[in-house]
Amino acid sequence: MIGRYFDYNSTTPLDPRVCQVITESMDIYGNPSSTHGSGQKARLAIHSARQHIAALLHGEPEELYITSGGSESNNWLLKGYLSQWAGTPVHVITSVIEHPSVKETLRYWRDAGGGEITYIPVDAEGFISPQAVMDAIRPDTKLISIMLANNETGAIQPVQEIARIAGSRGIFTHTDAVQAVGKMPIHVRELGVDSLSFSIHKLYGPKGIGGLYLQSGYKLDPLLHGGGQEQGLRSGTENVLSLLGAAEACRVAMLDMERSQVKLLWCKRLLVEKLRAIAPGLKINGSLDSDRTLANTVNLCIPGIRGEALAAYLDHRYGIAVSVGSACSSNHQKKLSYVLQEMGLDEADIRSSLRISMGKFTDEMDIHYLLESIESALAHFNQLMPT
Repeated sequence: MIGRYFDYNSTTPLDPRVCQVITESMDIYGNPSSTHGSGQKARLAIHSARQHIAALLHGEPEELYITSGGSESNNWLLKGYLSQWAGTPVHVITSVIEHPSVKETLRYWRDAGGGEITYIPVDAEGFISPQAVMDAIRPDTKLISIMLANNETGAIQPVQEIARIAGSRGIFTHTDAVQAVGKMPIHVRELGVDSLSFSIHKLYGPKGIGGLYLQSGYKLDPLLHGGGQEQGLRSGTENVLSLLGAAEACRVAMLDMERSQVKLLWCKRLLVEKLRAIAPGLKINGSLDSDRTLANTVNLCIPGIRGEALAAYLDHRYGIAVSVGSACSSNHQKKLSYVLQEMGLDEADIRSSLRISMGKFTDEMDIHYLLESIESALAHFNQLMPT
C-alpha cells in the first residue's frame, strides 16, 4: 500500500498522471531519427518533452542531455570533463558524503593517474563549509563536485556559495542534484553550477531515465559513439515513452512542489514530535532546520534498538517500508553508513539509526499509522530485552 511507503529517497511510485501520459503515448512508436511521418511524430514529442524537463531546472533544452539516470550522468560528467587533462595530473575537490557514483568515479580517475582528490569533511549535522572548500583550492584545481542534498540526512549543501567561489577562480563546478530535483526549486543559473545531474524516478517518473545539465560552452567526450543522438555525445535511439513520462513528471513537479513541501514539513514536525514521546532517548541525525534540509527526510537514532531489526519488523509485521540508510558503505564488512560515520556518530548509534523519507502521497493518517507501528515495535523489542 502506498500509504505505508516511507522510502521515497530510494525511489518514488509513479504519479497517476505520468502513467496516463505513458499509456496514451503507446501509439508513438516511430524512430525519432526516421524522416517519415511516424518518426517525425516521435521527434516532435521528444522535442516537447525536452522543453518540459529543462523548464523544471529553469535551463535551456540545448543544455540538457538525456541519460539513464543520475549515476550515469555523474560518471559521464566526471570522466568526460577530466579527460582533457589526460596525462597531466590535476586536482579535484569533492566531499566525504558524495554518492558512490561520484566517489567511485573519482577514485577510478585518480587510480588511473588522473591526479589528486581533496575530500571536504562535514560537521556534526552533515553540512559542508564553503570556507573549507575555498581553503582546499590549489592552482591546479580543475573541478569541484559537491552534492546538492544528501540522500540519508536531507542536508542541503551550500552549493550556490561554493559555485560562486569556484567561478571566481575559473573552476568548473558540478553538483549531484538527484535528491534535490523535484523536491526544492532549482534555477541552474542562480545556483551557479556548470553541470547538474538528476534522476526522474526520484520525482514520481519512470526508472532508467535522467539527465545531465551542462552549461553552454562546455563539451564532454562522447559517452556513446554512433548515431549522433544527444548532440552527438550519447548515441542510441531515444526511449520515447520514458522521455514523455519524464516530461510529465517534471511538469507535475512544478505544479505540486509548493503544496507538497508545506504538507511534508507539517508531517515531519508531527512525526518528530510524536516520536520523541514514544522513544524518549530519540536522537536526530542531522538538522531539522527547514531552510537547510529536505522537507521529506528524517534520519533518527533510537539507542539500544538495531535499525535493521526495527526496519525488518515494521516491514513484515505492518507492511511499512523504511530504510537504514545507504547500502553503499565504505565499510563493506560492517555495512555502516559512511555518511553517519563522517558526521561523527559511533558504531552503536549508526546501527540504531533509521531513515524515514516521505512523499507527496504521504498524509496524516499514514504518519499516525507509522507512529503506532513504531510504538508497538518498540514495546515488542523491549519485551525481548533483558532488564
